[in-house]
Amino acid sequence: MKITEKTNQEIIEQLTKIANNFDSTKENYLLSYPHFLNYFENLETINLENLIIGISFTYSWMPTILKSIKLENPEKTLSILKDVKNGKKINEEQLATLKSAFNNSLVGTSKLLHFINPKQYAIWDSRVFRFLNNEEPHKYKLERPKSYIEYLDFIEKLKSEKAFNTFYELMKQKVGYEITEYRALELAFFKGA
Repeated sequence: MKITEKTNQEIIEQLTKIANNFDSTKENYLLSYPHFLNYFENLETINLENLIIGISFTYSWMPTILKSIKLENPEKTLSILKDVKNGKKINEEQLATLKSAFNNSLVGTSKLLHFINPKQYAIWDSRVFRFLNNEEPHKYKLERPKSYIEYLDFIEKLKSEKAFNTFYELMKQKVGYEITEYRALELAFFKGA
């Protein structure tokens, strides 16, 4: 996956322009967002009930309904999600396991991961892909676990840019409440598409 042909500095400059134009009054999702984060933050661990509730409210942020939850091995799925909650980075194989459990959707899975651990996982969708790659997202590219891992690595690189903090502080101010660095970047990618 070619994540943008611009330099990281150019991307941060572009994101700062996007942040300057961001109008939180036009964003209905901003109302539910902190509540979704609080749900998982207030849990000591994640059990099956928490998982079902979490994936269900996650799909309120999706353009399609949750048609399929396949939990052939719920212990494995829950173990991966507990690792995510506890700050562990998961690998492509674990990501594929989660994806197959939740509508076979990496987009839905990324949203759930973000709600569980917004400091290490970012939302991934077609608009983010379009912004970063300057091309229309084909399902096979968008839904590859490797693409998502590369996206997270890219976010880490952007966070180390000199101008990142200026962008980040501006984005938090525009949103109107505390958000993570991952959320600030993803939201700007989304709005810039």
